[in-house]
Amino acid sequence: GLAWLIFGIPYTENILYKDDLEKMAAEYPDNFRLTYAISREQNTADGGKMYVQSRVSEYADELFELIQKPNTHVYMCGLKGMEPPISETFTAEAQKRGMNWDDLRKQMKKEERWHVEVY
Repeated sequence: GLAWLIFGIPYTENILYKDDLEKMAAEYPDNFRLTYAISREQNTADGGKMYVQSRVSEYADELFELIQKPNTHVYMCGLKGMEPPISETFTAEAQKRGMNWDDLRKQMKKEERWHVEVY
């Protein structure tokens, strides 16, 4: 299968396990995908700061294709403040695709495929 980590962090120097993650991505490109969202160093196409939700929008077609598969799990871990903007992005991107994010998320949660650990 595929594990895709969208790693949000303010600065490159603060990336935990950077060498290990990049080594895994290089050694197992079909099974591990690593995408950074470095808010103080990267910009979105329109010049804004790059956050995890920015990457969700950028890769929404691929992510929603994966979410449709019964073996896809989504894990959101980190600061509590990141959950609302990521949820808003999933809502907007689902709507663009004729889907209802609340229903889809509830179904994934019922199937134990949606996992959130924020603090």
